[in-house]
Amino acid sequence: MKRMGMVGTCAGLLLLAGAAAAAELSATKFGYVDFQRALNEVEEGRRARTQLKGEFDQKQRQLEAMEAELKGLQTDLEKQRLILSADALREKEEVYRKKVLDLTEKMNAYRAELQGKEVRMTGGILSSLKGIVREIGQKEGYTMILEKSQDVVLYSPTDADLTERVIKAYNALPKGKRGAE
Repeated sequence: MKRMGMVGTCAGLLLLAGAAAAAELSATKFGYVDFQRALNEVEEGRRARTQLKGEFDQKQRQLEAMEAELKGLQTDLEKQRLILSADALREKEEVYRKKVLDLTEKMNAYRAELQGKEVRMTGGILSSLKGIVREIGQKEGYTMILEKSQDVVLYSPTDADLTERVIKAYNALPKGKRGAE
């Protein structure tokens, strides 16, 4: 008899625990934000992207001019290879190698410079966007808000997407409170 009472008590506790877990699960609220999209659509993000594209295009033109010069040197070298002395040929090849190295160094320097500028220009914006997400999460009782553009969210209903709200909230901030200033 005692044994039946213990089994009944255990079964009752399991039912209560299951009901509590189900209630807790139904109270969870998840959302997600696509920070890449938000960054591309907020006013400062669009301005930063336009500025970076202008700088990229300018540097690209400089690199293309250097490449054209290199092609000219290579063509001259090939044409003169049979008529130049060994010393003259070595000199021209050395000049060509130095210019190739210079072009490679410039490409790497430009890439690093533009990546650094992008990080500086977007870091404050992202920080402000994250602050807005935290506010929404706290005010509206979200259990968790995930970042979509990093392939963390494999499926979610569209009503869980908070990106548009975050963009609007960011653009509504006074200019001095935005992250890009």
